Amino acid sequence: MAGVKRPVVDNIESTARDHLANERTFLAWVRTSLAVVGLGVLVGKLVESDGVVAEVLGLLMIAFGAGMLIYGITRFERVTALLDEHKFASARRGPLVLAALGIIISVGAAILLLV
Repeated sequence: MAGVKRPVVDNIESTARDHLANERTFLAWVRTSLAVVGLGVLVGKLVESDGVVAEVLGLLMIAFGAGMLIYGITRFERVTALLDEHKFASARRGPLVLAALGIIISVGAAILLLV
């Protein structure tokens, strides 16, 4: 984070490459989460719908985007700490949970379009 100073280490083997790849992945999470939040605002405010269906779906999309950002931040920090120890652990549960939530929201969006 902003106030945390990380030690400067020698660029042995793939140290720099691995950390830079982690940063690029984090930035992809940020871009994607902001796109989902923006889409949620668009759906919630600009889609004409009877009742509050569009607003609820928009809020769900905004919450999903915020959840993606929180996951991206925690994943970035975890991978950074592991890379500092010259270790790595692949992620399984987090991406699967986000994918499942994305499918649920996508089904809600499809229903909104069909109704």
